[in-house]
Order: sequence, then structure tokens, then C-alpha cells
Amino acid sequence: MLQTIPLQPNGGFALDGRAILAAAKERTPGLLGRKRTSLGNLRKSKSSTTVDNQQQKTEPMTVDMTMKRRSTGCLRRASFYSTKSMKSADASPINKEVWRPPGFYEIPNILGTNAFLKPEPHTQPTYSLRPYTPQKHICKRPWLPPGKSSEIPQLPPLVRSENEFERLIRKALSTKKIQVSSLDPNNKYASFKEIGTGVNGSVVRTTHRYKKNLHFAIKRCRLDPDREYRMAIVRELKIMASAHPNLIRLREVSLWRDDVWMAMDLQRCSVFAVLCQRGIPEEYAVHITCETLKALQYLHSKGYIHRDIKSENLLIGWNGEVKLADFGLATRSSKRNKDRLGTSKWMAPEVIREQYYTQAIDMWSLGVTIIEMMDRVPPHYMIKDEIELFAAILSDPSPTFTYSYPTMYMRGLVAWLLDENARIRPNAKDVYHEIIAHVQSNLLRMATTAELARFVNHVLPPC
Repeated sequence: MLQTIPLQPNGGFALDGRAILAAAKERTPGLLGRKRTSLGNLRKSKSSTTVDNQQQKTEPMTVDMTMKRRSTGCLRRASFYSTKSMKSADASPINKEVWRPPGFYEIPNILGTNAFLKPEPHTQPTYSLRPYTPQKHICKRPWLPPGKSSEIPQLPPLVRSENEFERLIRKALSTKKIQVSSLDPNNKYASFKEIGTGVNGSVVRTTHRYKKNLHFAIKRCRLDPDREYRMAIVRELKIMASAHPNLIRLREVSLWRDDVWMAMDLQRCSVFAVLCQRGIPEEYAVHITCETLKALQYLHSKGYIHRDIKSENLLIGWNGEVKLADFGLATRSSKRNKDRLGTSKWMAPEVIREQYYTQAIDMWSLGVTIIEMMDRVPPHYMIKDEIELFAAILSDPSPTFTYSYPTMYMRGLVAWLLDENARIRPNAKDVYHEIIAHVQSNLLRMATTAELARFVNHVLPPC
């Protein structure tokens, strides 16, 4: 049995050596007979053992229970990553294969130096775009702009700047209910065919795209920066917009880029077209003269001078109506006019002399036109030089009929119109009433509108 010993000051137990040996013999009788093996790194020699036994006999042994127990043995395992241990364990070298790029294989050289199969050269593939088919709907969803909002913002309204010339035209036609457009007229009209020329531009025949069987005569005028030229265009538009039955009527106006398109009523032909086929008999010439006097009477009452009365500007409709056209040279009678404007063979003497003239110059031109309708040519037709022509008009007596045989009253009417003194020359109202009086007295014959239409349809081929 163990004998308990009181505690020592250092905290350990004091055991009797003899008691320890006796207990060990009882538990393990063969333990002391064997050779003592080493416990950890603690190795004691025989001499040290005997010395300790002697001390144990004299002194009690003190055991420190707080001392950490040492590890049993010095066996240490080699690290897994240690190259030294691997070399000691297996001295054979590590076989490392040569890296080859993927896709290339090499066959062993068993047939010679040319036995290797070389890879085919790598060619770039060619790509082609698929054909564009607008009918194929790639995506049915509408395109949405990038951003937080999925709604496309509305653009501000397009405000077209209106220049002064356009403002003048709109103001002049505001009370006439004439449409003034700023869009491309080529989208509205089609089948253009030139039928004549005016003072300010060419005249073409056209068809309306959206209204069937509706034809117009369009006069296209190039805009010029000259102020007088632009005012003449505005004046011409105002006269045609008056809607008088004996004046060509304006229907629409288009302002496109640098051009002004004037859409007017299309007529059957002009008096000049009839003269190209044959002369006009007296009764038809009287009817055309009376209709022209109606137009001049209205024009003069509004304070305008035409300044270009001739057969080319007298138009005949399909029903025999007569209309005066081409007001490009029209001017105000209130102005002091003395410009030499018009057609040379139809000019009055005061116009050639560049003197101040009045509305009487239109009566002179009408007298020359009556001669032209019956003779098929105007007076002094053979004179080509303008200076010689002006000299003949100023020096020769008043012109009369040369190739036709009118009645005495017709000759008197023309002599009355071709008076060299502009102050004595009659006005349009007096001449019209004089002709009507002669017709009622059976001194002159005058055809009706229907008879004139039949005459024109007989002379000209159907169109």
C-alpha cells in the first residue's frame, strides 16, 4: 500500500522509495527483471541510477506534477512536399512529357524522314451577309430608344419661316379664297406638256393626280431678287384672282423653292392657233373683239393697263368663251408709265417714243389684233429689223387691212382704234357700245358663242 506523505512547499507529493518499489513488485513482478527501456529522451546511466537510489534512501523523492510530459519518441514524418524525402524514398527521376499544342498530332517516324503528317494550312473562313428581305419581320416589337423612358418624345412643331414675298402673295389672295401652298407641286400634278410661253415664264399643261379629269395650265415663274419683278408677279396673281368671266381664272398657287407655280383654267386653244390654220371670218372676229372689250373694260376700271394685247393672249374655251391672259406686263394706270414694254408690232406710237401713256395703248393694240385676225398676220409683218419697224410705225399712216376684205364698218372701227392721237382714241366702253349698236342695226354681223365653238372645232383637230 502506498503511504501518504505530507505536501511539500513546491506543491508536489513526497513518496517513500521503498513503498514505491514494493508496489511495483506486486503489480508487475517481471518488470524489474527486464532491461529498462528508454522513455523519451531521458536516458540514465547505471551510475546515475545508483546515485539516485542512494539519495532516495536518504531523502524522500519529490515529484513535480506541473511539469509538462515530454513526447514519447522522436519519430517525425517527412513532409508531403519535401523533395529530399521523395528522393530518398524513390530515386527514380520524374518523367515530364513535352508539351504540345492542341490539335496537332505527330506520328512516330517509322517510315522515314517524310513520314510525318503535316497539318493542313489553316484558312480563314469566308462569311457572307444574308440577303435583306423587307417582308420578313425580324422582330415584331417596336423599336424603343435607350433610356429610362419607353416613350419617344414628340418633336416640336415645324415652323416655316415666311418671307416678305410670300406674305405679300397671301395678303393679296386672302380675300379671293385662292389656296397658296408651300409643298412640292410635283406631288400634286403630273403629265407636264409645254403649250406656250408667257412674259415671266413658260406655260405647261398638266393633270391633277388626285382629282380625275381635272386639267390645269400652269405658268412657272422663276423668282428674281428684283423688287419690281416680284411686284409684277403679285399684280398678275391679283388680276387673275378677280374671277371675271373674260379673264383667265387662277385656281391655285404653289411656292416651291425659287419658283412660283400659277395653276389656271385650261382653255381649248388661242386665237393664234386658229390663225396658224386659216384666217378668222369677220363675224367671228367681231365676237372675239366684243369679248376682249369686256375684259379691257373691267381691267381699266380697276386701274390696270395690260400692255400686251395680241392674238396669242386671247384664249378660246371648249364652249366658245373668250378669255384674256398673260398679265405679266400689266401695270397701274395711276403711275407715270413711259417704259417701252410689249410686243414690237403691236406697240402704240407713244410707247415707241417712250412718252407717258395711258390705257389708250391697249386700244391701239386691239386694233392691230383685229387686222391680225382677218389678215392672219399683223401690219408690217415683213419687217424684221426692230429699228426699221419702229420707223415705219411712226412715219407711215395708220395701218389697215391688207390681205382680207372686211366691210366698210369694220374698216371704220379699226381706223377709230388706230388713231395716232392717243387723246382722241376711244376707250373700251365706247367701242363696245358702238359695235353693239352696229350689230343691232345689221351693219355688222357677230357670231354667237356656240357658233365660235363649232368654228374652232372644225378648224382645229380634236384634242
